[in-house]
Amino acid sequence: MSVRFLAVALALTVTAGAIPVNAQDPSLHGPWLGGGLGTASAKVNCDLCTNDRNGGFSGYLTGGLAVARGLRAGAELSGWFDTTDDVSQRLALIGASLYGNPNPRAPWYLKGGLGLLRYRAATDNEDDDPLTGSVAAMQVGGGYDLRAADKLWFTPFANLIVSSRGNLTSGNTIITDASYSMLQIGAGLTWR
Repeated sequence: MSVRFLAVALALTVTAGAIPVNAQDPSLHGPWLGGGLGTASAKVNCDLCTNDRNGGFSGYLTGGLAVARGLRAGAELSGWFDTTDDVSQRLALIGASLYGNPNPRAPWYLKGGLGLLRYRAATDNEDDDPLTGSVAAMQVGGGYDLRAADKLWFTPFANLIVSSRGNLTSGNTIITDASYSMLQIGAGLTWR
């Protein structure tokens, strides 16, 4: 059974049991924790890189504080993993994010954040040095909160992460002007 099938089944189950929108209260204050799984399409941009976008498994962990009505601040770890043609790739974003409800009574939110994006590509051959890079990145996104239980929210989401330009290194080889982009979609759970 595929991961995508399980994710869709979980999403439909939780959505079917969700409390109606008018029973939601996005103005809660205090701590919150969340995590989600999904898929992402990522691309490495550089002079020697292919022009392909690779799909792969994606997820995130986040937590923080609700600081005002309709505004949450938090730390986030977001990642993407893919293996294509015996090359394992991963992107990981460590950063801070703000989640805001433009209309605090509405169930949807917008998200923005900044952080450090790390990239690694490696083969199974021990003689090959991995290709690595770290750059500043920003993310924008949004989601839709559906109340699943008293303090539990189910959230379909979409995020776009783009980076500044930096170097990729492999042993003594340096590739300049590399950047990254990732489009992530999935579903998560938030406790608050």
